[in-house]
Amino acid sequence: MSWFRGLFSEQEVPSPDQDRNLVLYKFDSCPFCRRVQRDIQSLGLSLEMKDTRLFPTALQELRDKTGQSQVPCLFIDGLPLRESADISAWLKRYARRSS
Repeated sequence: MSWFRGLFSEQEVPSPDQDRNLVLYKFDSCPFCRRVQRDIQSLGLSLEMKDTRLFPTALQELRDKTGQSQVPCLFIDGLPLRESADISAWLKRYARRSS
């Protein structure tokens, strides 16, 4: 069984085995976003975060890129990954890339 349960096949998601440009679209009162943020913190990762509630331009960027406003949404080298469980699973593998 694959670790990935999202809308794309595992082959379409960039590999977590090398350094990537990561941007997380989120808002703080979203429980799924908080879950991903806790994982980012516990894994010791540093990445750009854009709050779609505090900054309307971030929400518009997300809509322009995906046609949706669903958060959390992690962009990996410009490709969106949705669903908090998939994002967390990908980030856990990404954190181990140099181990």
